[in-house]
Amino acid sequence: MARRDENNNIDRNARRDINAFDIYYFIKNKKYALPKYSFILKSKKRLMSIGEFLKLLEDNNIKNMSINLLREWDNKELLPAYRVERGMIRTESRYYIMEHLDIVKEIVKLKSYGLEIREIEKVIFENKSFEILFLSKLIKNKELLMKMKYIVKNIKHIEDELVSSICNEVKNIFNINDDDFKETFNDKYLNTILNDYKNSNLNSDELSVLLLSLILLSLYNSYDNNSFDRKKFSKQFYSIISGNKTNTSP
Repeated sequence: MARRDENNNIDRNARRDINAFDIYYFIKNKKYALPKYSFILKSKKRLMSIGEFLKLLEDNNIKNMSINLLREWDNKELLPAYRVERGMIRTESRYYIMEHLDIVKEIVKLKSYGLEIREIEKVIFENKSFEILFLSKLIKNKELLMKMKYIVKNIKHIEDELVSSICNEVKNIFNINDDDFKETFNDKYLNTILNDYKNSNLNSDELSVLLLSLILLSLYNSYDNNSFDRKKFSKQFYSIISGNKTNTSP
């Protein structure tokens, strides 16, 4: 999108002017490009109006979308649209290509984890680590998380009913979307997070919050259909603790 100044002139310092420049984005660390408008014209690539694109999103079972939301994401350069002048009065209309669909899917997924727009931008356009950004948010919830510390220490002795209550709290704290969470949170995900933090400069308090966050998420991941899988939780619990010992060893 071409940003405009107070006189409605195009701001040449716009970060994501898709009409003038290729825009690069990342999904799962793989780099892609939204080509600039001149390439679209030469390649005769199909452009979709904002209404057509919204219909495409609905057909792909992407919910809670609207034309106003697409406009907002364009204005904030989270989902830059092509701006094309149409009609006698030459008004600008927004247009999209199929590649925009993949970006929307990624935005929706990241939003389900509670990331804000600026954080989503960092993941998609700057290839920043999602895990680092996500867990940085958890550190801000230190006060709430520390209240559960005693319970975590005594996890082997608590009843399933209490596990259910804790899991409800965990879901609220971390703004968890169950479908995305179950798909993402596994042993590989845990190891990725722990490895990302090995070379970080976390102080002892921040590290404690990180580990507690991972333990609570493991607890949530081990509770399904009103049943607590203690074996699964123990495996992930000791993986987290072992990772911490490795990280803090001289």
